[in-house]
Amino acid sequence: MDWITIRFEDDLGTRIERAAARAGQPIGAFIRGRLRDRLDEAARPLEGAFGYKGPRKPHALQAYLAHDFAYATGWTDLQEALRAKGYELAERGGGLILQTVEGDRLCKASDLGQPYSALMKRFGTPFPGHAHHHLVTRHLAQKPLPF
Repeated sequence: MDWITIRFEDDLGTRIERAAARAGQPIGAFIRGRLRDRLDEAARPLEGAFGYKGPRKPHALQAYLAHDFAYATGWTDLQEALRAKGYELAERGGGLILQTVEGDRLCKASDLGQPYSALMKRFGTPFPGHAHHHLVTRHLAQKPLPF
């Protein structure tokens, strides 16, 4: 642990002392806790004044993100829309998962009614950097017409 010295205006110092006493904590522990909480809030994109973090369950996510999936014109557009809400798609196995921008796995894209194969067909290209190249030929290859 690093040591630092902080100077407060008299009024602020007194208010901090009182708040720490009400919390039953030493002043240093109280200040560290408050700073840690604020830094954690700053790292979470959807953390607003009311503590909203967005849904985390597949059914709620499906409804919450339906517009973003429906109107996306490509992978970049979709990822930007999802990231604006604190989510992103990531490769997992032969498909995609939805995760928070911090990397917490939430569900498979297919759990949201958005299977990788359907998205790949819709956008006409595989997910950027997806390792399973055989899926491209399976889902994007033109089938010959029967004569």
